[in-house]
Amino acid sequence: MRNNLLSFLVFLCCAITTQLLSQRVWAETTPFGKSSPVGYKSDADPAGMTLEQLKAIKAIKIANLDKDTYFKADGFILDRYEERPAYVFNYTDGITRKIYLYKIFSAENTKELGLLAIYKNEKSGEIKPFVIPGASADRKAWDAYIDDLKYVGEKEPGLMSTLTFVLSREMAGLLSGGAGKSDEGGAKKKEEYNFCFAPDAPVTLADGSSKEISRLAVGDMVLGYSTQTKTFTPTAITKIEQHTNRDFKLVGVWLSAVHELTADTRTAPTAPTLLEATANHPVLTATGRKALGDVKAGDVLYRYERGTNQVVAYSVVQLEQKTRSVQAVYNLTTESGAYLIGETIVLDK
Repeated sequence: MRNNLLSFLVFLCCAITTQLLSQRVWAETTPFGKSSPVGYKSDADPAGMTLEQLKAIKAIKIANLDKDTYFKADGFILDRYEERPAYVFNYTDGITRKIYLYKIFSAENTKELGLLAIYKNEKSGEIKPFVIPGASADRKAWDAYIDDLKYVGEKEPGLMSTLTFVLSREMAGLLSGGAGKSDEGGAKKKEEYNFCFAPDAPVTLADGSSKEISRLAVGDMVLGYSTQTKTFTPTAITKIEQHTNRDFKLVGVWLSAVHELTADTRTAPTAPTLLEATANHPVLTATGRKALGDVKAGDVLYRYERGTNQVVAYSVVQLEQKTRSVQAVYNLTTESGAYLIGETIVLDK
């Protein structure tokens, strides 16, 4: 009786914590920090995770959990949550247990859908995935997650306690204004300034002119980009972050228009253009959202073509592991979720 009560309390704690965590994370990624109303959205609402998507995500096989921190599979992008290593638990039974967390994005439009928590028993090799829907997900997706907690989680000794600890720790970190710390050797969360641009980075404004990012203010109108409609549209800046008083290393990629790479050699191509930022800042590529430092030669990014107001594909022709160091960096949050640096599409972090 006592064991059953303890099991129920752990289950209840895990369910409540994950609901709160999903709402908190969702609120931080929604324009103006506004989350959806508390509770489930209707099955007809296409904005959040569906039951079919949850099942598809659960079926994804990750070849190497310790090395595969960012990849695309079956129409989804999995990105290691806060770039954390696994949470590691060593119980008195001698079995090492690990929990890995991934953010889940739709590869089609880079919309964030929820979290993937993967439990691994190092002794048996048993792996259990738990897909945690975002706050706007279909109710059926939430029901499936709760069923997994009940009928999968409770069968594996130690699973529920480790999962509850990890999610509670992350929730506590978010409530305190930061993120929780990993138990893996005191590993730190990637810091906010890992998603930034130099003070002189040119941001394209709504009227087509440009202004240095350090001279912008909340409420200014810049030229944004909708990954859903694939169109440019004026968008307001809702938040600006600034970090100073240290050396910030910038990486860069040189871009050339795809059509110029196959043009007649007698036609003089335009000079490649440089995009630089801190390594973790996300950009829009042909394969979806990707950190600038993870971009490879041959990857395709997208730029704004003046006059036609069209999206133009540009290929990465050269990589720069370090372009320069600066003493201050800036980051924008916009209503549209994407804006232009030097007329290249970049994504809100």
